[in-house]
Amino acid sequence: MRDQKAHKISVLFASSLKPVLDSRSFGRLGLSLRETNKYQLNFIGFSSKSLPKSTEDRFFVSINDYHSRWQRLIFPFKLGYLLLKIKPKVLICCSWETLPVAKILKPWIKFKLIYDVQENYVKNLELNPDLSKRIRAIATWIIQKAENPRGIDFHLLAEACYAGEMPKKRPYIILENKFPGPSNPLVVKSYKSKKSFRFLITGTLTPKYGVLNGIRFFKSILADYPNSQLLVTGHVPLKSFEKKLQEIGEKYPEIHLKLSTSPIPHQDILEALKQADFLLLPYELDPAIVNKLPSKLFEA
Repeated sequence: MRDQKAHKISVLFASSLKPVLDSRSFGRLGLSLRETNKYQLNFIGFSSKSLPKSTEDRFFVSINDYHSRWQRLIFPFKLGYLLLKIKPKVLICCSWETLPVAKILKPWIKFKLIYDVQENYVKNLELNPDLSKRIRAIATWIIQKAENPRGIDFHLLAEACYAGEMPKKRPYIILENKFPGPSNPLVVKSYKSKKSFRFLITGTLTPKYGVLNGIRFFKSILADYPNSQLLVTGHVPLKSFEKKLQEIGEKYPEIHLKLSTSPIPHQDILEALKQADFLLLPYELDPAIVNKLPSKLFEA
């Protein structure tokens, strides 16, 4: 077994804040590479729980407290140490924060550097109403410096629209976040005899993602179907918005909240989808997200 692993190509998927078992880096890209039996896979990412045990892959924690500034500060040093220890042949950076360390160590370790562009991070700054213009400008400059294509061998684009939004990211290939699981046969459902329905809003919960519009829509449904239920579950990155959702949940017993200040396991989202009658995707037509296809659309 050891001899077999020694002959495999070492690959490291690196992220600071995305889960170590991220649905894209692990569930889509990682598992696809594993099927070839040519690669030794390593993953570093966020995890607040004990790491999964595996005889095939290796897992490392970037940070275990999503809100710890100290852990975020020392993460680049942790990543640098891991790179020097593993010496991967291929490094796949899954967030912009991992790029500066990767570019510094690339000439010494001589790995191929691939940037998996999962977000338009500069545009995403517009989705946070709590940021001042000064902080937004500083963050934009830092992200653009980190994402400079110099030193990056290849780009994976998670959305087709990124090719136009970020034309400097070349060479590239588009790998969309389509559902990697088994395709279940479509079943025609009839709701004619139902007196109540289960609605779901899930994923990242922010004002720009139309969560409040979805809640308003659900409240209008209650006029005709008063026994219906709405589950709002996911990651709430803005404290002010989390407080607003909690206030709504206290007023309406039909609305159930399962909120987290850190990313929730992807499996939890899939389980919630299985239980729902209707999935609500009430996204606003904001320039930062209008051209994106949410992965929940494929998963549902």
